[in-house]
Amino acid sequence: MKCDAIGAHSTVREIVDFVPNGGRIFSILGLNYCCAYERSLADAARQAGVQAGEVLDLLSGTQAPMAENRTTDWNKANLTNLVDYIVEYHHRRARRDLIHLILMATEVASAHASQHPESWQLQDELENLSRDLIPHMRREEQYLFPYIRSMESETGPDQTLIVPLFGTIEYPLQAVRHDHNEDLSHLARIRRFADNLAIPSRACGRLRTLCDLIAAFELELQEHIRLENEVLFPRAIEVERSTAQRR
Repeated sequence: MKCDAIGAHSTVREIVDFVPNGGRIFSILGLNYCCAYERSLADAARQAGVQAGEVLDLLSGTQAPMAENRTTDWNKANLTNLVDYIVEYHHRRARRDLIHLILMATEVASAHASQHPESWQLQDELENLSRDLIPHMRREEQYLFPYIRSMESETGPDQTLIVPLFGTIEYPLQAVRHDHNEDLSHLARIRRFADNLAIPSRACGRLRTLCDLIAAFELELQEHIRLENEVLFPRAIEVERSTAQRR
């Protein structure tokens, strides 16, 4: 089976057996490919809380993130548009970049570990970040973000998604901010390993490319977290308070 022949109807077994790095990509995304081997990709993706179309893009390596919107003032946009932008641009890009970085880091470590043993530490730390960040984004997409979208509806917040402690969203957001701090800690360790690898003047081109991509990923993830912490969450709290005052 060729990569361009797979689809949402393809079985997990077919993809793992015939698509290069298929099992590895499933593992990074948290998509179970050990059980129910004959189920379709559509079913497996749905259970993992991932869009089948996005998984297909990642398997084919052709995914292009939505163009960044640099003109919208997100401090004034409605919450639904802001949340949609975060998911479609930042979340999809984070998943794509993490998969690409982990696969490349594994190749680099396999080739250069004898001269650069810390290359395996870099690969491990990227894996650690993915194990925290990807489930974190999935929880946001399944629970927190739908709740924030519902805050602007005429009927008010949908508390079947989240039941805020003491009637306010501020408490769940404290946990999310804690997760963001953990992600940034992972990122700092990744940067230290990458900086050490990039020091040798004769480092191979692929190793240098990996370090450059990590630097770009760091800036992107910092902006992703900043947009949530400093714009989305304060705006959600503000909408919640103004809604409570009108009632």
